[in-house]
Amino acid sequence: MEQHKPDNSTEPKEWAAVGFLNEFMRIDKTMDDRAFAFLLGAGASVTSKIPGAGTLARQWVEELYAFLVEDKATMSIEDWATAENIGIPDFSIDNVAASYPKVYDKRFGDDPESGYAYLEDAMKSAEPNIGYSILAKVLETTRHKVVITTNFDNLVADALSIYTDTFPLVCGHESLTSFVRSRLRRPLVAKIHRDLLMAPISDSYGTSNLDERWANVLRMLLSDYTPIVIGYGGNDGSLMDFLKKLEPGEIRGGIYWCYHRASGRPDQRICNLVARHRGKLVPILGFDELMLQLGERLGYKPLADEIEGRAQGRVKRYRDQWELTQKRLTQPAKDDETEKVVKLVREALAATVQKEDSWWSWYLKAQAEPDPAKREEIYRKGLSQFPKSAELTGNFAIFMSVVRKDYDEAEQLYRCALELDPDSVIIADNFAAFLHQVRKDYDEAERFYRRALELDSDSTIKKGNFAVFMHKVRKNYDEAERLYRRALELNPDDVIIAGNFANFMADIRKDYDEAERLYRRVHEMNPDSAIRTGSFANFMAQIRKDHDQAEQLYRRALELDPDFAINTGNFAGFLVGQRRLDEAKEKAKQALILNKGEVHQLDAEVLLYWCLIARMEGRDDTAGIARLKSVLEKGFLRQSWSFTQVLEVAKDAIASEEFALYSAMADAILDAEKVHDLDRFERWKQIEPIPLDEPWDMSAD
Repeated sequence: MEQHKPDNSTEPKEWAAVGFLNEFMRIDKTMDDRAFAFLLGAGASVTSKIPGAGTLARQWVEELYAFLVEDKATMSIEDWATAENIGIPDFSIDNVAASYPKVYDKRFGDDPESGYAYLEDAMKSAEPNIGYSILAKVLETTRHKVVITTNFDNLVADALSIYTDTFPLVCGHESLTSFVRSRLRRPLVAKIHRDLLMAPISDSYGTSNLDERWANVLRMLLSDYTPIVIGYGGNDGSLMDFLKKLEPGEIRGGIYWCYHRASGRPDQRICNLVARHRGKLVPILGFDELMLQLGERLGYKPLADEIEGRAQGRVKRYRDQWELTQKRLTQPAKDDETEKVVKLVREALAATVQKEDSWWSWYLKAQAEPDPAKREEIYRKGLSQFPKSAELTGNFAIFMSVVRKDYDEAEQLYRCALELDPDSVIIADNFAAFLHQVRKDYDEAERFYRRALELDSDSTIKKGNFAVFMHKVRKNYDEAERLYRRALELNPDDVIIAGNFANFMADIRKDYDEAERLYRRVHEMNPDSAIRTGSFANFMAQIRKDHDQAEQLYRRALELDPDFAINTGNFAGFLVGQRRLDEAKEKAKQALILNKGEVHQLDAEVLLYWCLIARMEGRDDTAGIARLKSVLEKGFLRQSWSFTQVLEVAKDAIASEEFALYSAMADAILDAEKVHDLDRFERWKQIEPIPLDEPWDMSAD
């Protein structure tokens, strides 16, 4: 059998870029114990608006020429820039990049701080280009998490921040090398010439040695990671010399040296190094082009939408923080001394907002104004200045609907805002909610809910809002459940969606175990929510019959928000069910006062409780039934509720004829079709309805 002798040639093998990419993918899929590292030089950063080594070195040679040559008419820069005149052996103006470190030393050796400032200025406009965007995704999503670089810039870390949710370990100084491990949970950026802000090293080839701490780290990394070299010319002393000294086999998998095809094959030093480590030369069009090909192989899609989404998310979070801070500052302080301090901060915020002239500044001014009439005036002034602002128009629509109750103008504003920005997910969703809750135009509401989802299919808020609509209005429970579950898959920590889904599982699916799990999850995530705590209390009272825990939850909900009418009314019903009529009577009165004459199901429920308490105490219930009749005649959106426990208590305390009427009233509160059934009771027909807004001295009854 013929024996194959090892290839000791100093000429390395050369692979086409396509062949290299095939090998990368084969190793990525079949060799879990091997990973790649990206060794980047200045050439990788050129398209990211960082001048290349050759460009910078040429600028410095020109500056040296300006400093040292007095009569430039007698000697051109090409004639002057020789190895002898500059003092750099083997210097050539035609290959100035090869002498980059030494030219830097000649230019800034007497004033290092000036050199650092020069580099900072050269890199100030740098923005990670398309190649870095794909590299960031590779570092985030694969086991190939190491970047070794001689560059001072922050393009790798910036790309990870812009294009991913992953933060790297950036080791920008040899003193940080003790934090480097070969098994990595997050990407590593090893900046062996230091960070730009940490006295970067000008590393002249042949005169510098790699710091021993870096040498140890690189030896460890290269025993696990196969390096892919891109944009590195080997012109420094430290890294190139280190690689040359490594024994064959110390670099796992060899070395893939990608060189710029247009610039020609690398010099003999690099060829000898690649051959020594059984590596491959790979001609490429450029860093961006190679990363594009790699990204396509890995199945990555263009990131424009993702970047836009991240940017919009950051803008929204920023604005939300301002608005929350402003809202917090508008609350009166607990004492005069604190109010003095808060007033100063409030004034600083107002002055800061005044400096910006945008639709958002007008929105903030409006939000800071407590007087509704003045706030409306601010909105109108803002729209006179920014009539094309869909955002300001949409927010004004919310104000006119929620605060001013001018629903006609609110609708006009919503439609105007959508004309200005037909693709606004927020405005479409808000308008859908308006049509749903105010206009009761359910067909058009559904159309806009679906439109909002088309514009942003992965929005948890939009899916959650539409799920409630399909649950409460359309009674399409299968689609509602699908929307709830998908929304929670996208954001498991959304307490609003989880709370609404808990209600759905309890009321519709009767899956009480999953409902309780969801209620408890919501309560753990947001224990200070009065609404969610109250919902959990209802579940524990009506379904689990755990009255002790239910009462604890009701009282906690009222501690969190004593003025929340719904929790107050629900607690009144709970107390009736516990035969604690004096307490229940006070809570029922309080709930009706807090509700301020708004007509909806809560009024009907609390009026039923008040009337039952009156009869069980032997008092006249006519005033309460008259108001309940008015509420039922006006109508309201029905929601799931249970009067079982309340009626069980009443059954033993009032006459059977009265109990039949109360049972029918309870049915009518929960089902609009049963309102007419009340006409079979003579007493009901004889009572004249009384509007809720008519004064009523409840203590006199």
